[in-house]
Amino acid sequence: MIGRLSIRLGLYVASEQPDDLGGVTTQWQLSGDVWAAITPRASTERGDAGRAAVLQTYKVVIRYRDSFPERARLLWGSRILRIIAASDPDNRRERLHLICEEEAQ
Repeated sequence: MIGRLSIRLGLYVASEQPDDLGGVTTQWQLSGDVWAAITPRASTERGDAGRAAVLQTYKVVIRYRDSFPERARLLWGSRILRIIAASDPDNRRERLHLICEEEAQ
């Protein structure tokens, strides 16, 4: 399994700072690099502001991390993958399966 994790990704976590208007500003900070295996899952078309948009989802497998952040995203080259769900498929604490959506830029 470890040999299949051949793609290097940047793991970014959300950092929220209060703004002057009483809201918050989200900034993404690099938490570190992870090695992953990426498999395309589904591609769906939807209407977005009167235009067709394609939503691509991926299954990303990484080594297990004890304290995986609740809000995170991955940087894969110029692509940003928003993490929707993270699970340890067999409860052996060896790997995490992440379901991700590619964010439009």
